[in-house]
Amino acid sequence: MAEFRLLNYAGPKGKATPAILVDEKVIDLGKAIAIYKRKNPVKFGIDSTLAVLADWPKAKVAFKKIADDLAKNPKSAYAKIAVPLKRVKLLAPILYPSSVFCIASNYRDHRAEMGNKDPMPDKATRTPVFFQKTPAQTIVGHGHKIHLPHTSTAIDWEAEIAAVIGKPCYNVTADKALDYVAGYLVLNDMSIRGPKAEEATTPELKKFRNDRFRRKNWDGSCPIGPWLTPKDFVKDPYNQTIQLWVNGELMQNGNSGDMHYTIEEQIAYLSQHLTLQPGDIITTGTPAGVGKGKGMYLKAGDKITTTVGQLGTLETSFIPPKA
Repeated sequence: MAEFRLLNYAGPKGKATPAILVDEKVIDLGKAIAIYKRKNPVKFGIDSTLAVLADWPKAKVAFKKIADDLAKNPKSAYAKIAVPLKRVKLLAPILYPSSVFCIASNYRDHRAEMGNKDPMPDKATRTPVFFQKTPAQTIVGHGHKIHLPHTSTAIDWEAEIAAVIGKPCYNVTADKALDYVAGYLVLNDMSIRGPKAEEATTPELKKFRNDRFRRKNWDGSCPIGPWLTPKDFVKDPYNQTIQLWVNGELMQNGNSGDMHYTIEEQIAYLSQHLTLQPGDIITTGTPAGVGKGKGMYLKAGDKITTTVGQLGTLETSFIPPKA
């Protein structure tokens, strides 16, 4: 079976154009489905990747057939509309999900480097701790130049594997949770670091230290991409290397298998309280190697490269704060 990836690229006038990637070739979904429906019924939307995810079980069947046809017949109608990946500008693969749910301190080594010497939470008595990012303001894609925030110079990185929901999900058990996952993508949970407890000596510093919303939500603080890799093509979500380089220097080098609360446990917990929607993103935590542990923070001109196993590589760079 040929594999495919779901993505957005900049079409005419920079408009986000949904597409699939097959063997380094980008196939515009609008054009592909026009060919596909000559012989097959189409009962899913293709106006956006979010519309595709709303009917993901149906859409992925069609995309698999298109990918297989292209792989078997290099002169097929799909081949004629395919464009080399290197010729397109990638955008964030989902514009925009209803929610981005982020788990806190889910890797033992990261927890330790942040100064927390307590053992990992007992799953029998403790639930995971989540915060959210505002999708429309924070999500950007591969190659994006991010303005540093003007509120702080302690700007940090967190490489993560993220799960994307593929059908409405409410009150599911952990053993059924992966049935609701469409796929995975690379995510960087950009963060403003607050002062250490002993450094928060004024009311303003104490407020900043405890203000997670401000430290996690600023324009461009959630790069995702470079595309969505369907769950069917990810052999093991718990054996994905998580690596991040800053200006070519390796900073993070972990593995998704070291997360404490599993993806299934995270989905089950969230779905007990609310309905997860197609396209919703669940970030799963970061391993050690963030800037705070090194006393190192990002500055204008820096470039980050984030790679997660089979999911691809996401690049972002940083420019001065907005005027």
